[in-house]
Amino acid sequence: MFSRTLHICKYVMSVHKPCFYPLTYSRALLYSKVNLSAKFPLPEQVQVQAVKKRAAGLGKIDPTSYAEPELVTTLHSVLNWKVDFEKKCLKGSVMHHFKALQKNLPAIVRRFKFILNIDDFVQFIAFSRPRKLLDVRNMKILKAELVGEKANIPLKHRISDPAGDMGAKLTLELPEDTNISDLYVNIDYETSSNASALQWLAPEQTLGKKHPYMFSQCWAIHARSILPCQDTPAVKFTYRATVEHPKELTALMSATVLKRENSRTTFVQDVPIPSYLLAIAIGKLVSKPLGRQSNVWAEEDIIDECAEEFSDTLDILKVATDISGHFVWRHCDLLVMPPSFPFGGMENPCLIFVTPTLLAGDKSLSNVIAHEIAHSWAGNLVTNKSFEHFWLNEGIAAFLESKIIGRMRGNKERDFHMLRNLSELKECIQTQLADRPELTKLVVDLSNCTPDEAYSSVPYIKGSIFLRYMEDFLGGSEIFERFLRQYWQRNAYNSVSSEDFKRALCEFFSKTNRRQKLSLINWDLWLNGEGMPPTIPRLDQSLASVSKRLALFWSTKTVVELNNSPQLKEKISVHQLMDMLGKIVESSEMKGLNDQKIELLETTYNLKETKNVEIRFHLMRLYIKAKSMGRLDEIFNFVNSNFRLKYIRPIYRDLINWPAAKPKTIENFKRVKGQMMAICSHAIEKDLGFK
Repeated sequence: MFSRTLHICKYVMSVHKPCFYPLTYSRALLYSKVNLSAKFPLPEQVQVQAVKKRAAGLGKIDPTSYAEPELVTTLHSVLNWKVDFEKKCLKGSVMHHFKALQKNLPAIVRRFKFILNIDDFVQFIAFSRPRKLLDVRNMKILKAELVGEKANIPLKHRISDPAGDMGAKLTLELPEDTNISDLYVNIDYETSSNASALQWLAPEQTLGKKHPYMFSQCWAIHARSILPCQDTPAVKFTYRATVEHPKELTALMSATVLKRENSRTTFVQDVPIPSYLLAIAIGKLVSKPLGRQSNVWAEEDIIDECAEEFSDTLDILKVATDISGHFVWRHCDLLVMPPSFPFGGMENPCLIFVTPTLLAGDKSLSNVIAHEIAHSWAGNLVTNKSFEHFWLNEGIAAFLESKIIGRMRGNKERDFHMLRNLSELKECIQTQLADRPELTKLVVDLSNCTPDEAYSSVPYIKGSIFLRYMEDFLGGSEIFERFLRQYWQRNAYNSVSSEDFKRALCEFFSKTNRRQKLSLINWDLWLNGEGMPPTIPRLDQSLASVSKRLALFWSTKTVVELNNSPQLKEKISVHQLMDMLGKIVESSEMKGLNDQKIELLETTYNLKETKNVEIRFHLMRLYIKAKSMGRLDEIFNFVNSNFRLKYIRPIYRDLINWPAAKPKTIENFKRVKGQMMAICSHAIEKDLGFK
């Protein structure tokens, strides 16, 4: 009887009310007006459908989160942080405004108690007691209170069910008679010195050498290490933050500055965001304007170089807006990070984080800026519901990135860019994911795997190829861009699944003369098939054929033959050079690779003088392929100069497979591991076989 009642109860709990995003919040502490000038209105309804929970997953909607967004959602959060550089922690509080999506649980108890015996009733009461679940990781909860109009009510709380790198569950027990339609809960807490989302740099680790530096990286599920929250992209909220920090330092967040005082800065983000887009950075920072809507921030020693390198930011933003529609974020600033930042960029709204490895001196790596700006729509405005559908963020952003390149440099460059990406995807599948073919799917199963473990170029490149295939198949750029603009408009501020995207695309194209082709798209094969994309679109090969031919030339000729060939003087672009070097590294037809051949390559293309880190990355891999022990220190200097995953993971994998270099490789990693962010060090440990 009890089990049947429990089943009925769960069914009733799944029937919930929609959540409303109000234009303003009723309590003074939560005032944060929404961007009223946005052409995308905030949705009247944001309803989250629960899917069947898998045995190993933490939640019904998101297997990597204990939060229950099908029951309760976060509307707004107020953060008060004091930054403690000495203890490497954040101290303070967060007040969440929760909105219930179902009727309160005590009413459900009363409704069914007449069919229970007394023992079952006791169990049922325990099951149904009003509570709120949040995600946490390595933090100390000091106090939790239900905020009332006249007085706050202390809440019992406990942390339980630790799940390794996915953190643990924070349970807040609410009073029995709580009206849970709207909840305001304040939590005082303190982060750990090893919070996975935070990187603390000593003064000597910065360019200026005088002041400390701290920055966050909350993607994918690391926000739970800096605040107790519903750490799932299924939930989107606005926030207000007040940060106390050393007065000589500047604080920045993924938000707009409301007020700067001597040692306190207040921010507001009035467009709903998922928790992974919460971002903070504090250091001795200065800025330079890139235009009316954008500034670049960095340490003073490199600010001029950064301003020059990223001077095209607003041009890129304009092209992106022409393709995708209205830009809802108030501004588009860039923050050039310290070298320990693990990604090329992070699309934090209002403040894009970018790696200093983009400072090539010739804007040749600016495609990363295009990619991060593309996230203003793909991911930030319309978000994947869980990271099992990560391709909806990254695949669409990579697709938009290629379209921006096409608009700015021509369609030949767009196709060349996509061909280069396909080469990268092939290597990723053959090396990084050789033993994990299930992670080569576009829609992955994260019930036994964290997003960090599943991270690869697959959702980026395979996803963008899928979209290019559909664009060509369904009528070309013009009509596909019309679809995208409608998709952004109708799903603005929401979180979606792959099925939602499929439904939106089919609905749009069913009203066009291409509707007969919809049934020919094999969605299951694209979304759930392993390996390379099932279909490669027809891409212009003219630029790629040059780098392919030269790569074969350098791979198959001896030094004497190379010196006597007129091809040695053939001029190529920097992007063709990057592609050529990558193909040489991967060549299976290599003949006589030695120091002399590499030196000739360096001299011919002036590689020793280049600042382009992509070129230097390929050069390091060639040193390893040639088993050049004399260059080992140079290789270690490269991997220790930046901790960008794209570069150091392949190099560490190459080194660990070189027996003569393996002991020194392990020694080097152990020496610099403490300077890396957790996501980086954990990935390298896995590659080295430590995990």
